[in-house]
Amino acid sequence: MNENNIKIVIDDIEYDTFSITSFEKKKKWKQPDDRIITSIIPGTIVEIFVHEGNNVHEGDSMLVIEAMKMNNQIKFERNGVVDKILVKPGDIVSRGQQMIILK
Repeated sequence: MNENNIKIVIDDIEYDTFSITSFEKKKKWKQPDDRIITSIIPGTIVEIFVHEGNNVHEGDSMLVIEAMKMNNQIKFERNGVVDKILVKPGDIVSRGQQMIILK
């Protein structure tokens, strides 16, 4: 096992520890951009309720995704203006795929 020694200081106390290579290779977390709306489930876009340039408010309906024979209405979680719509009805989206970008 390949180890990397690390010194950590907590409340003015220094601790020696290590990190393994597999942990070092993991993809680092970064703050998501809340202007980019991604699909939370895989499915097919059935209907889109907004157009580019529309002002939207938290709670407004964005689109409908059909997944496992159920229609799921997706709503906006913040206010904004629709900059780009990256999907259209009939598109198959995967989890995490970008669908709408707000200004």
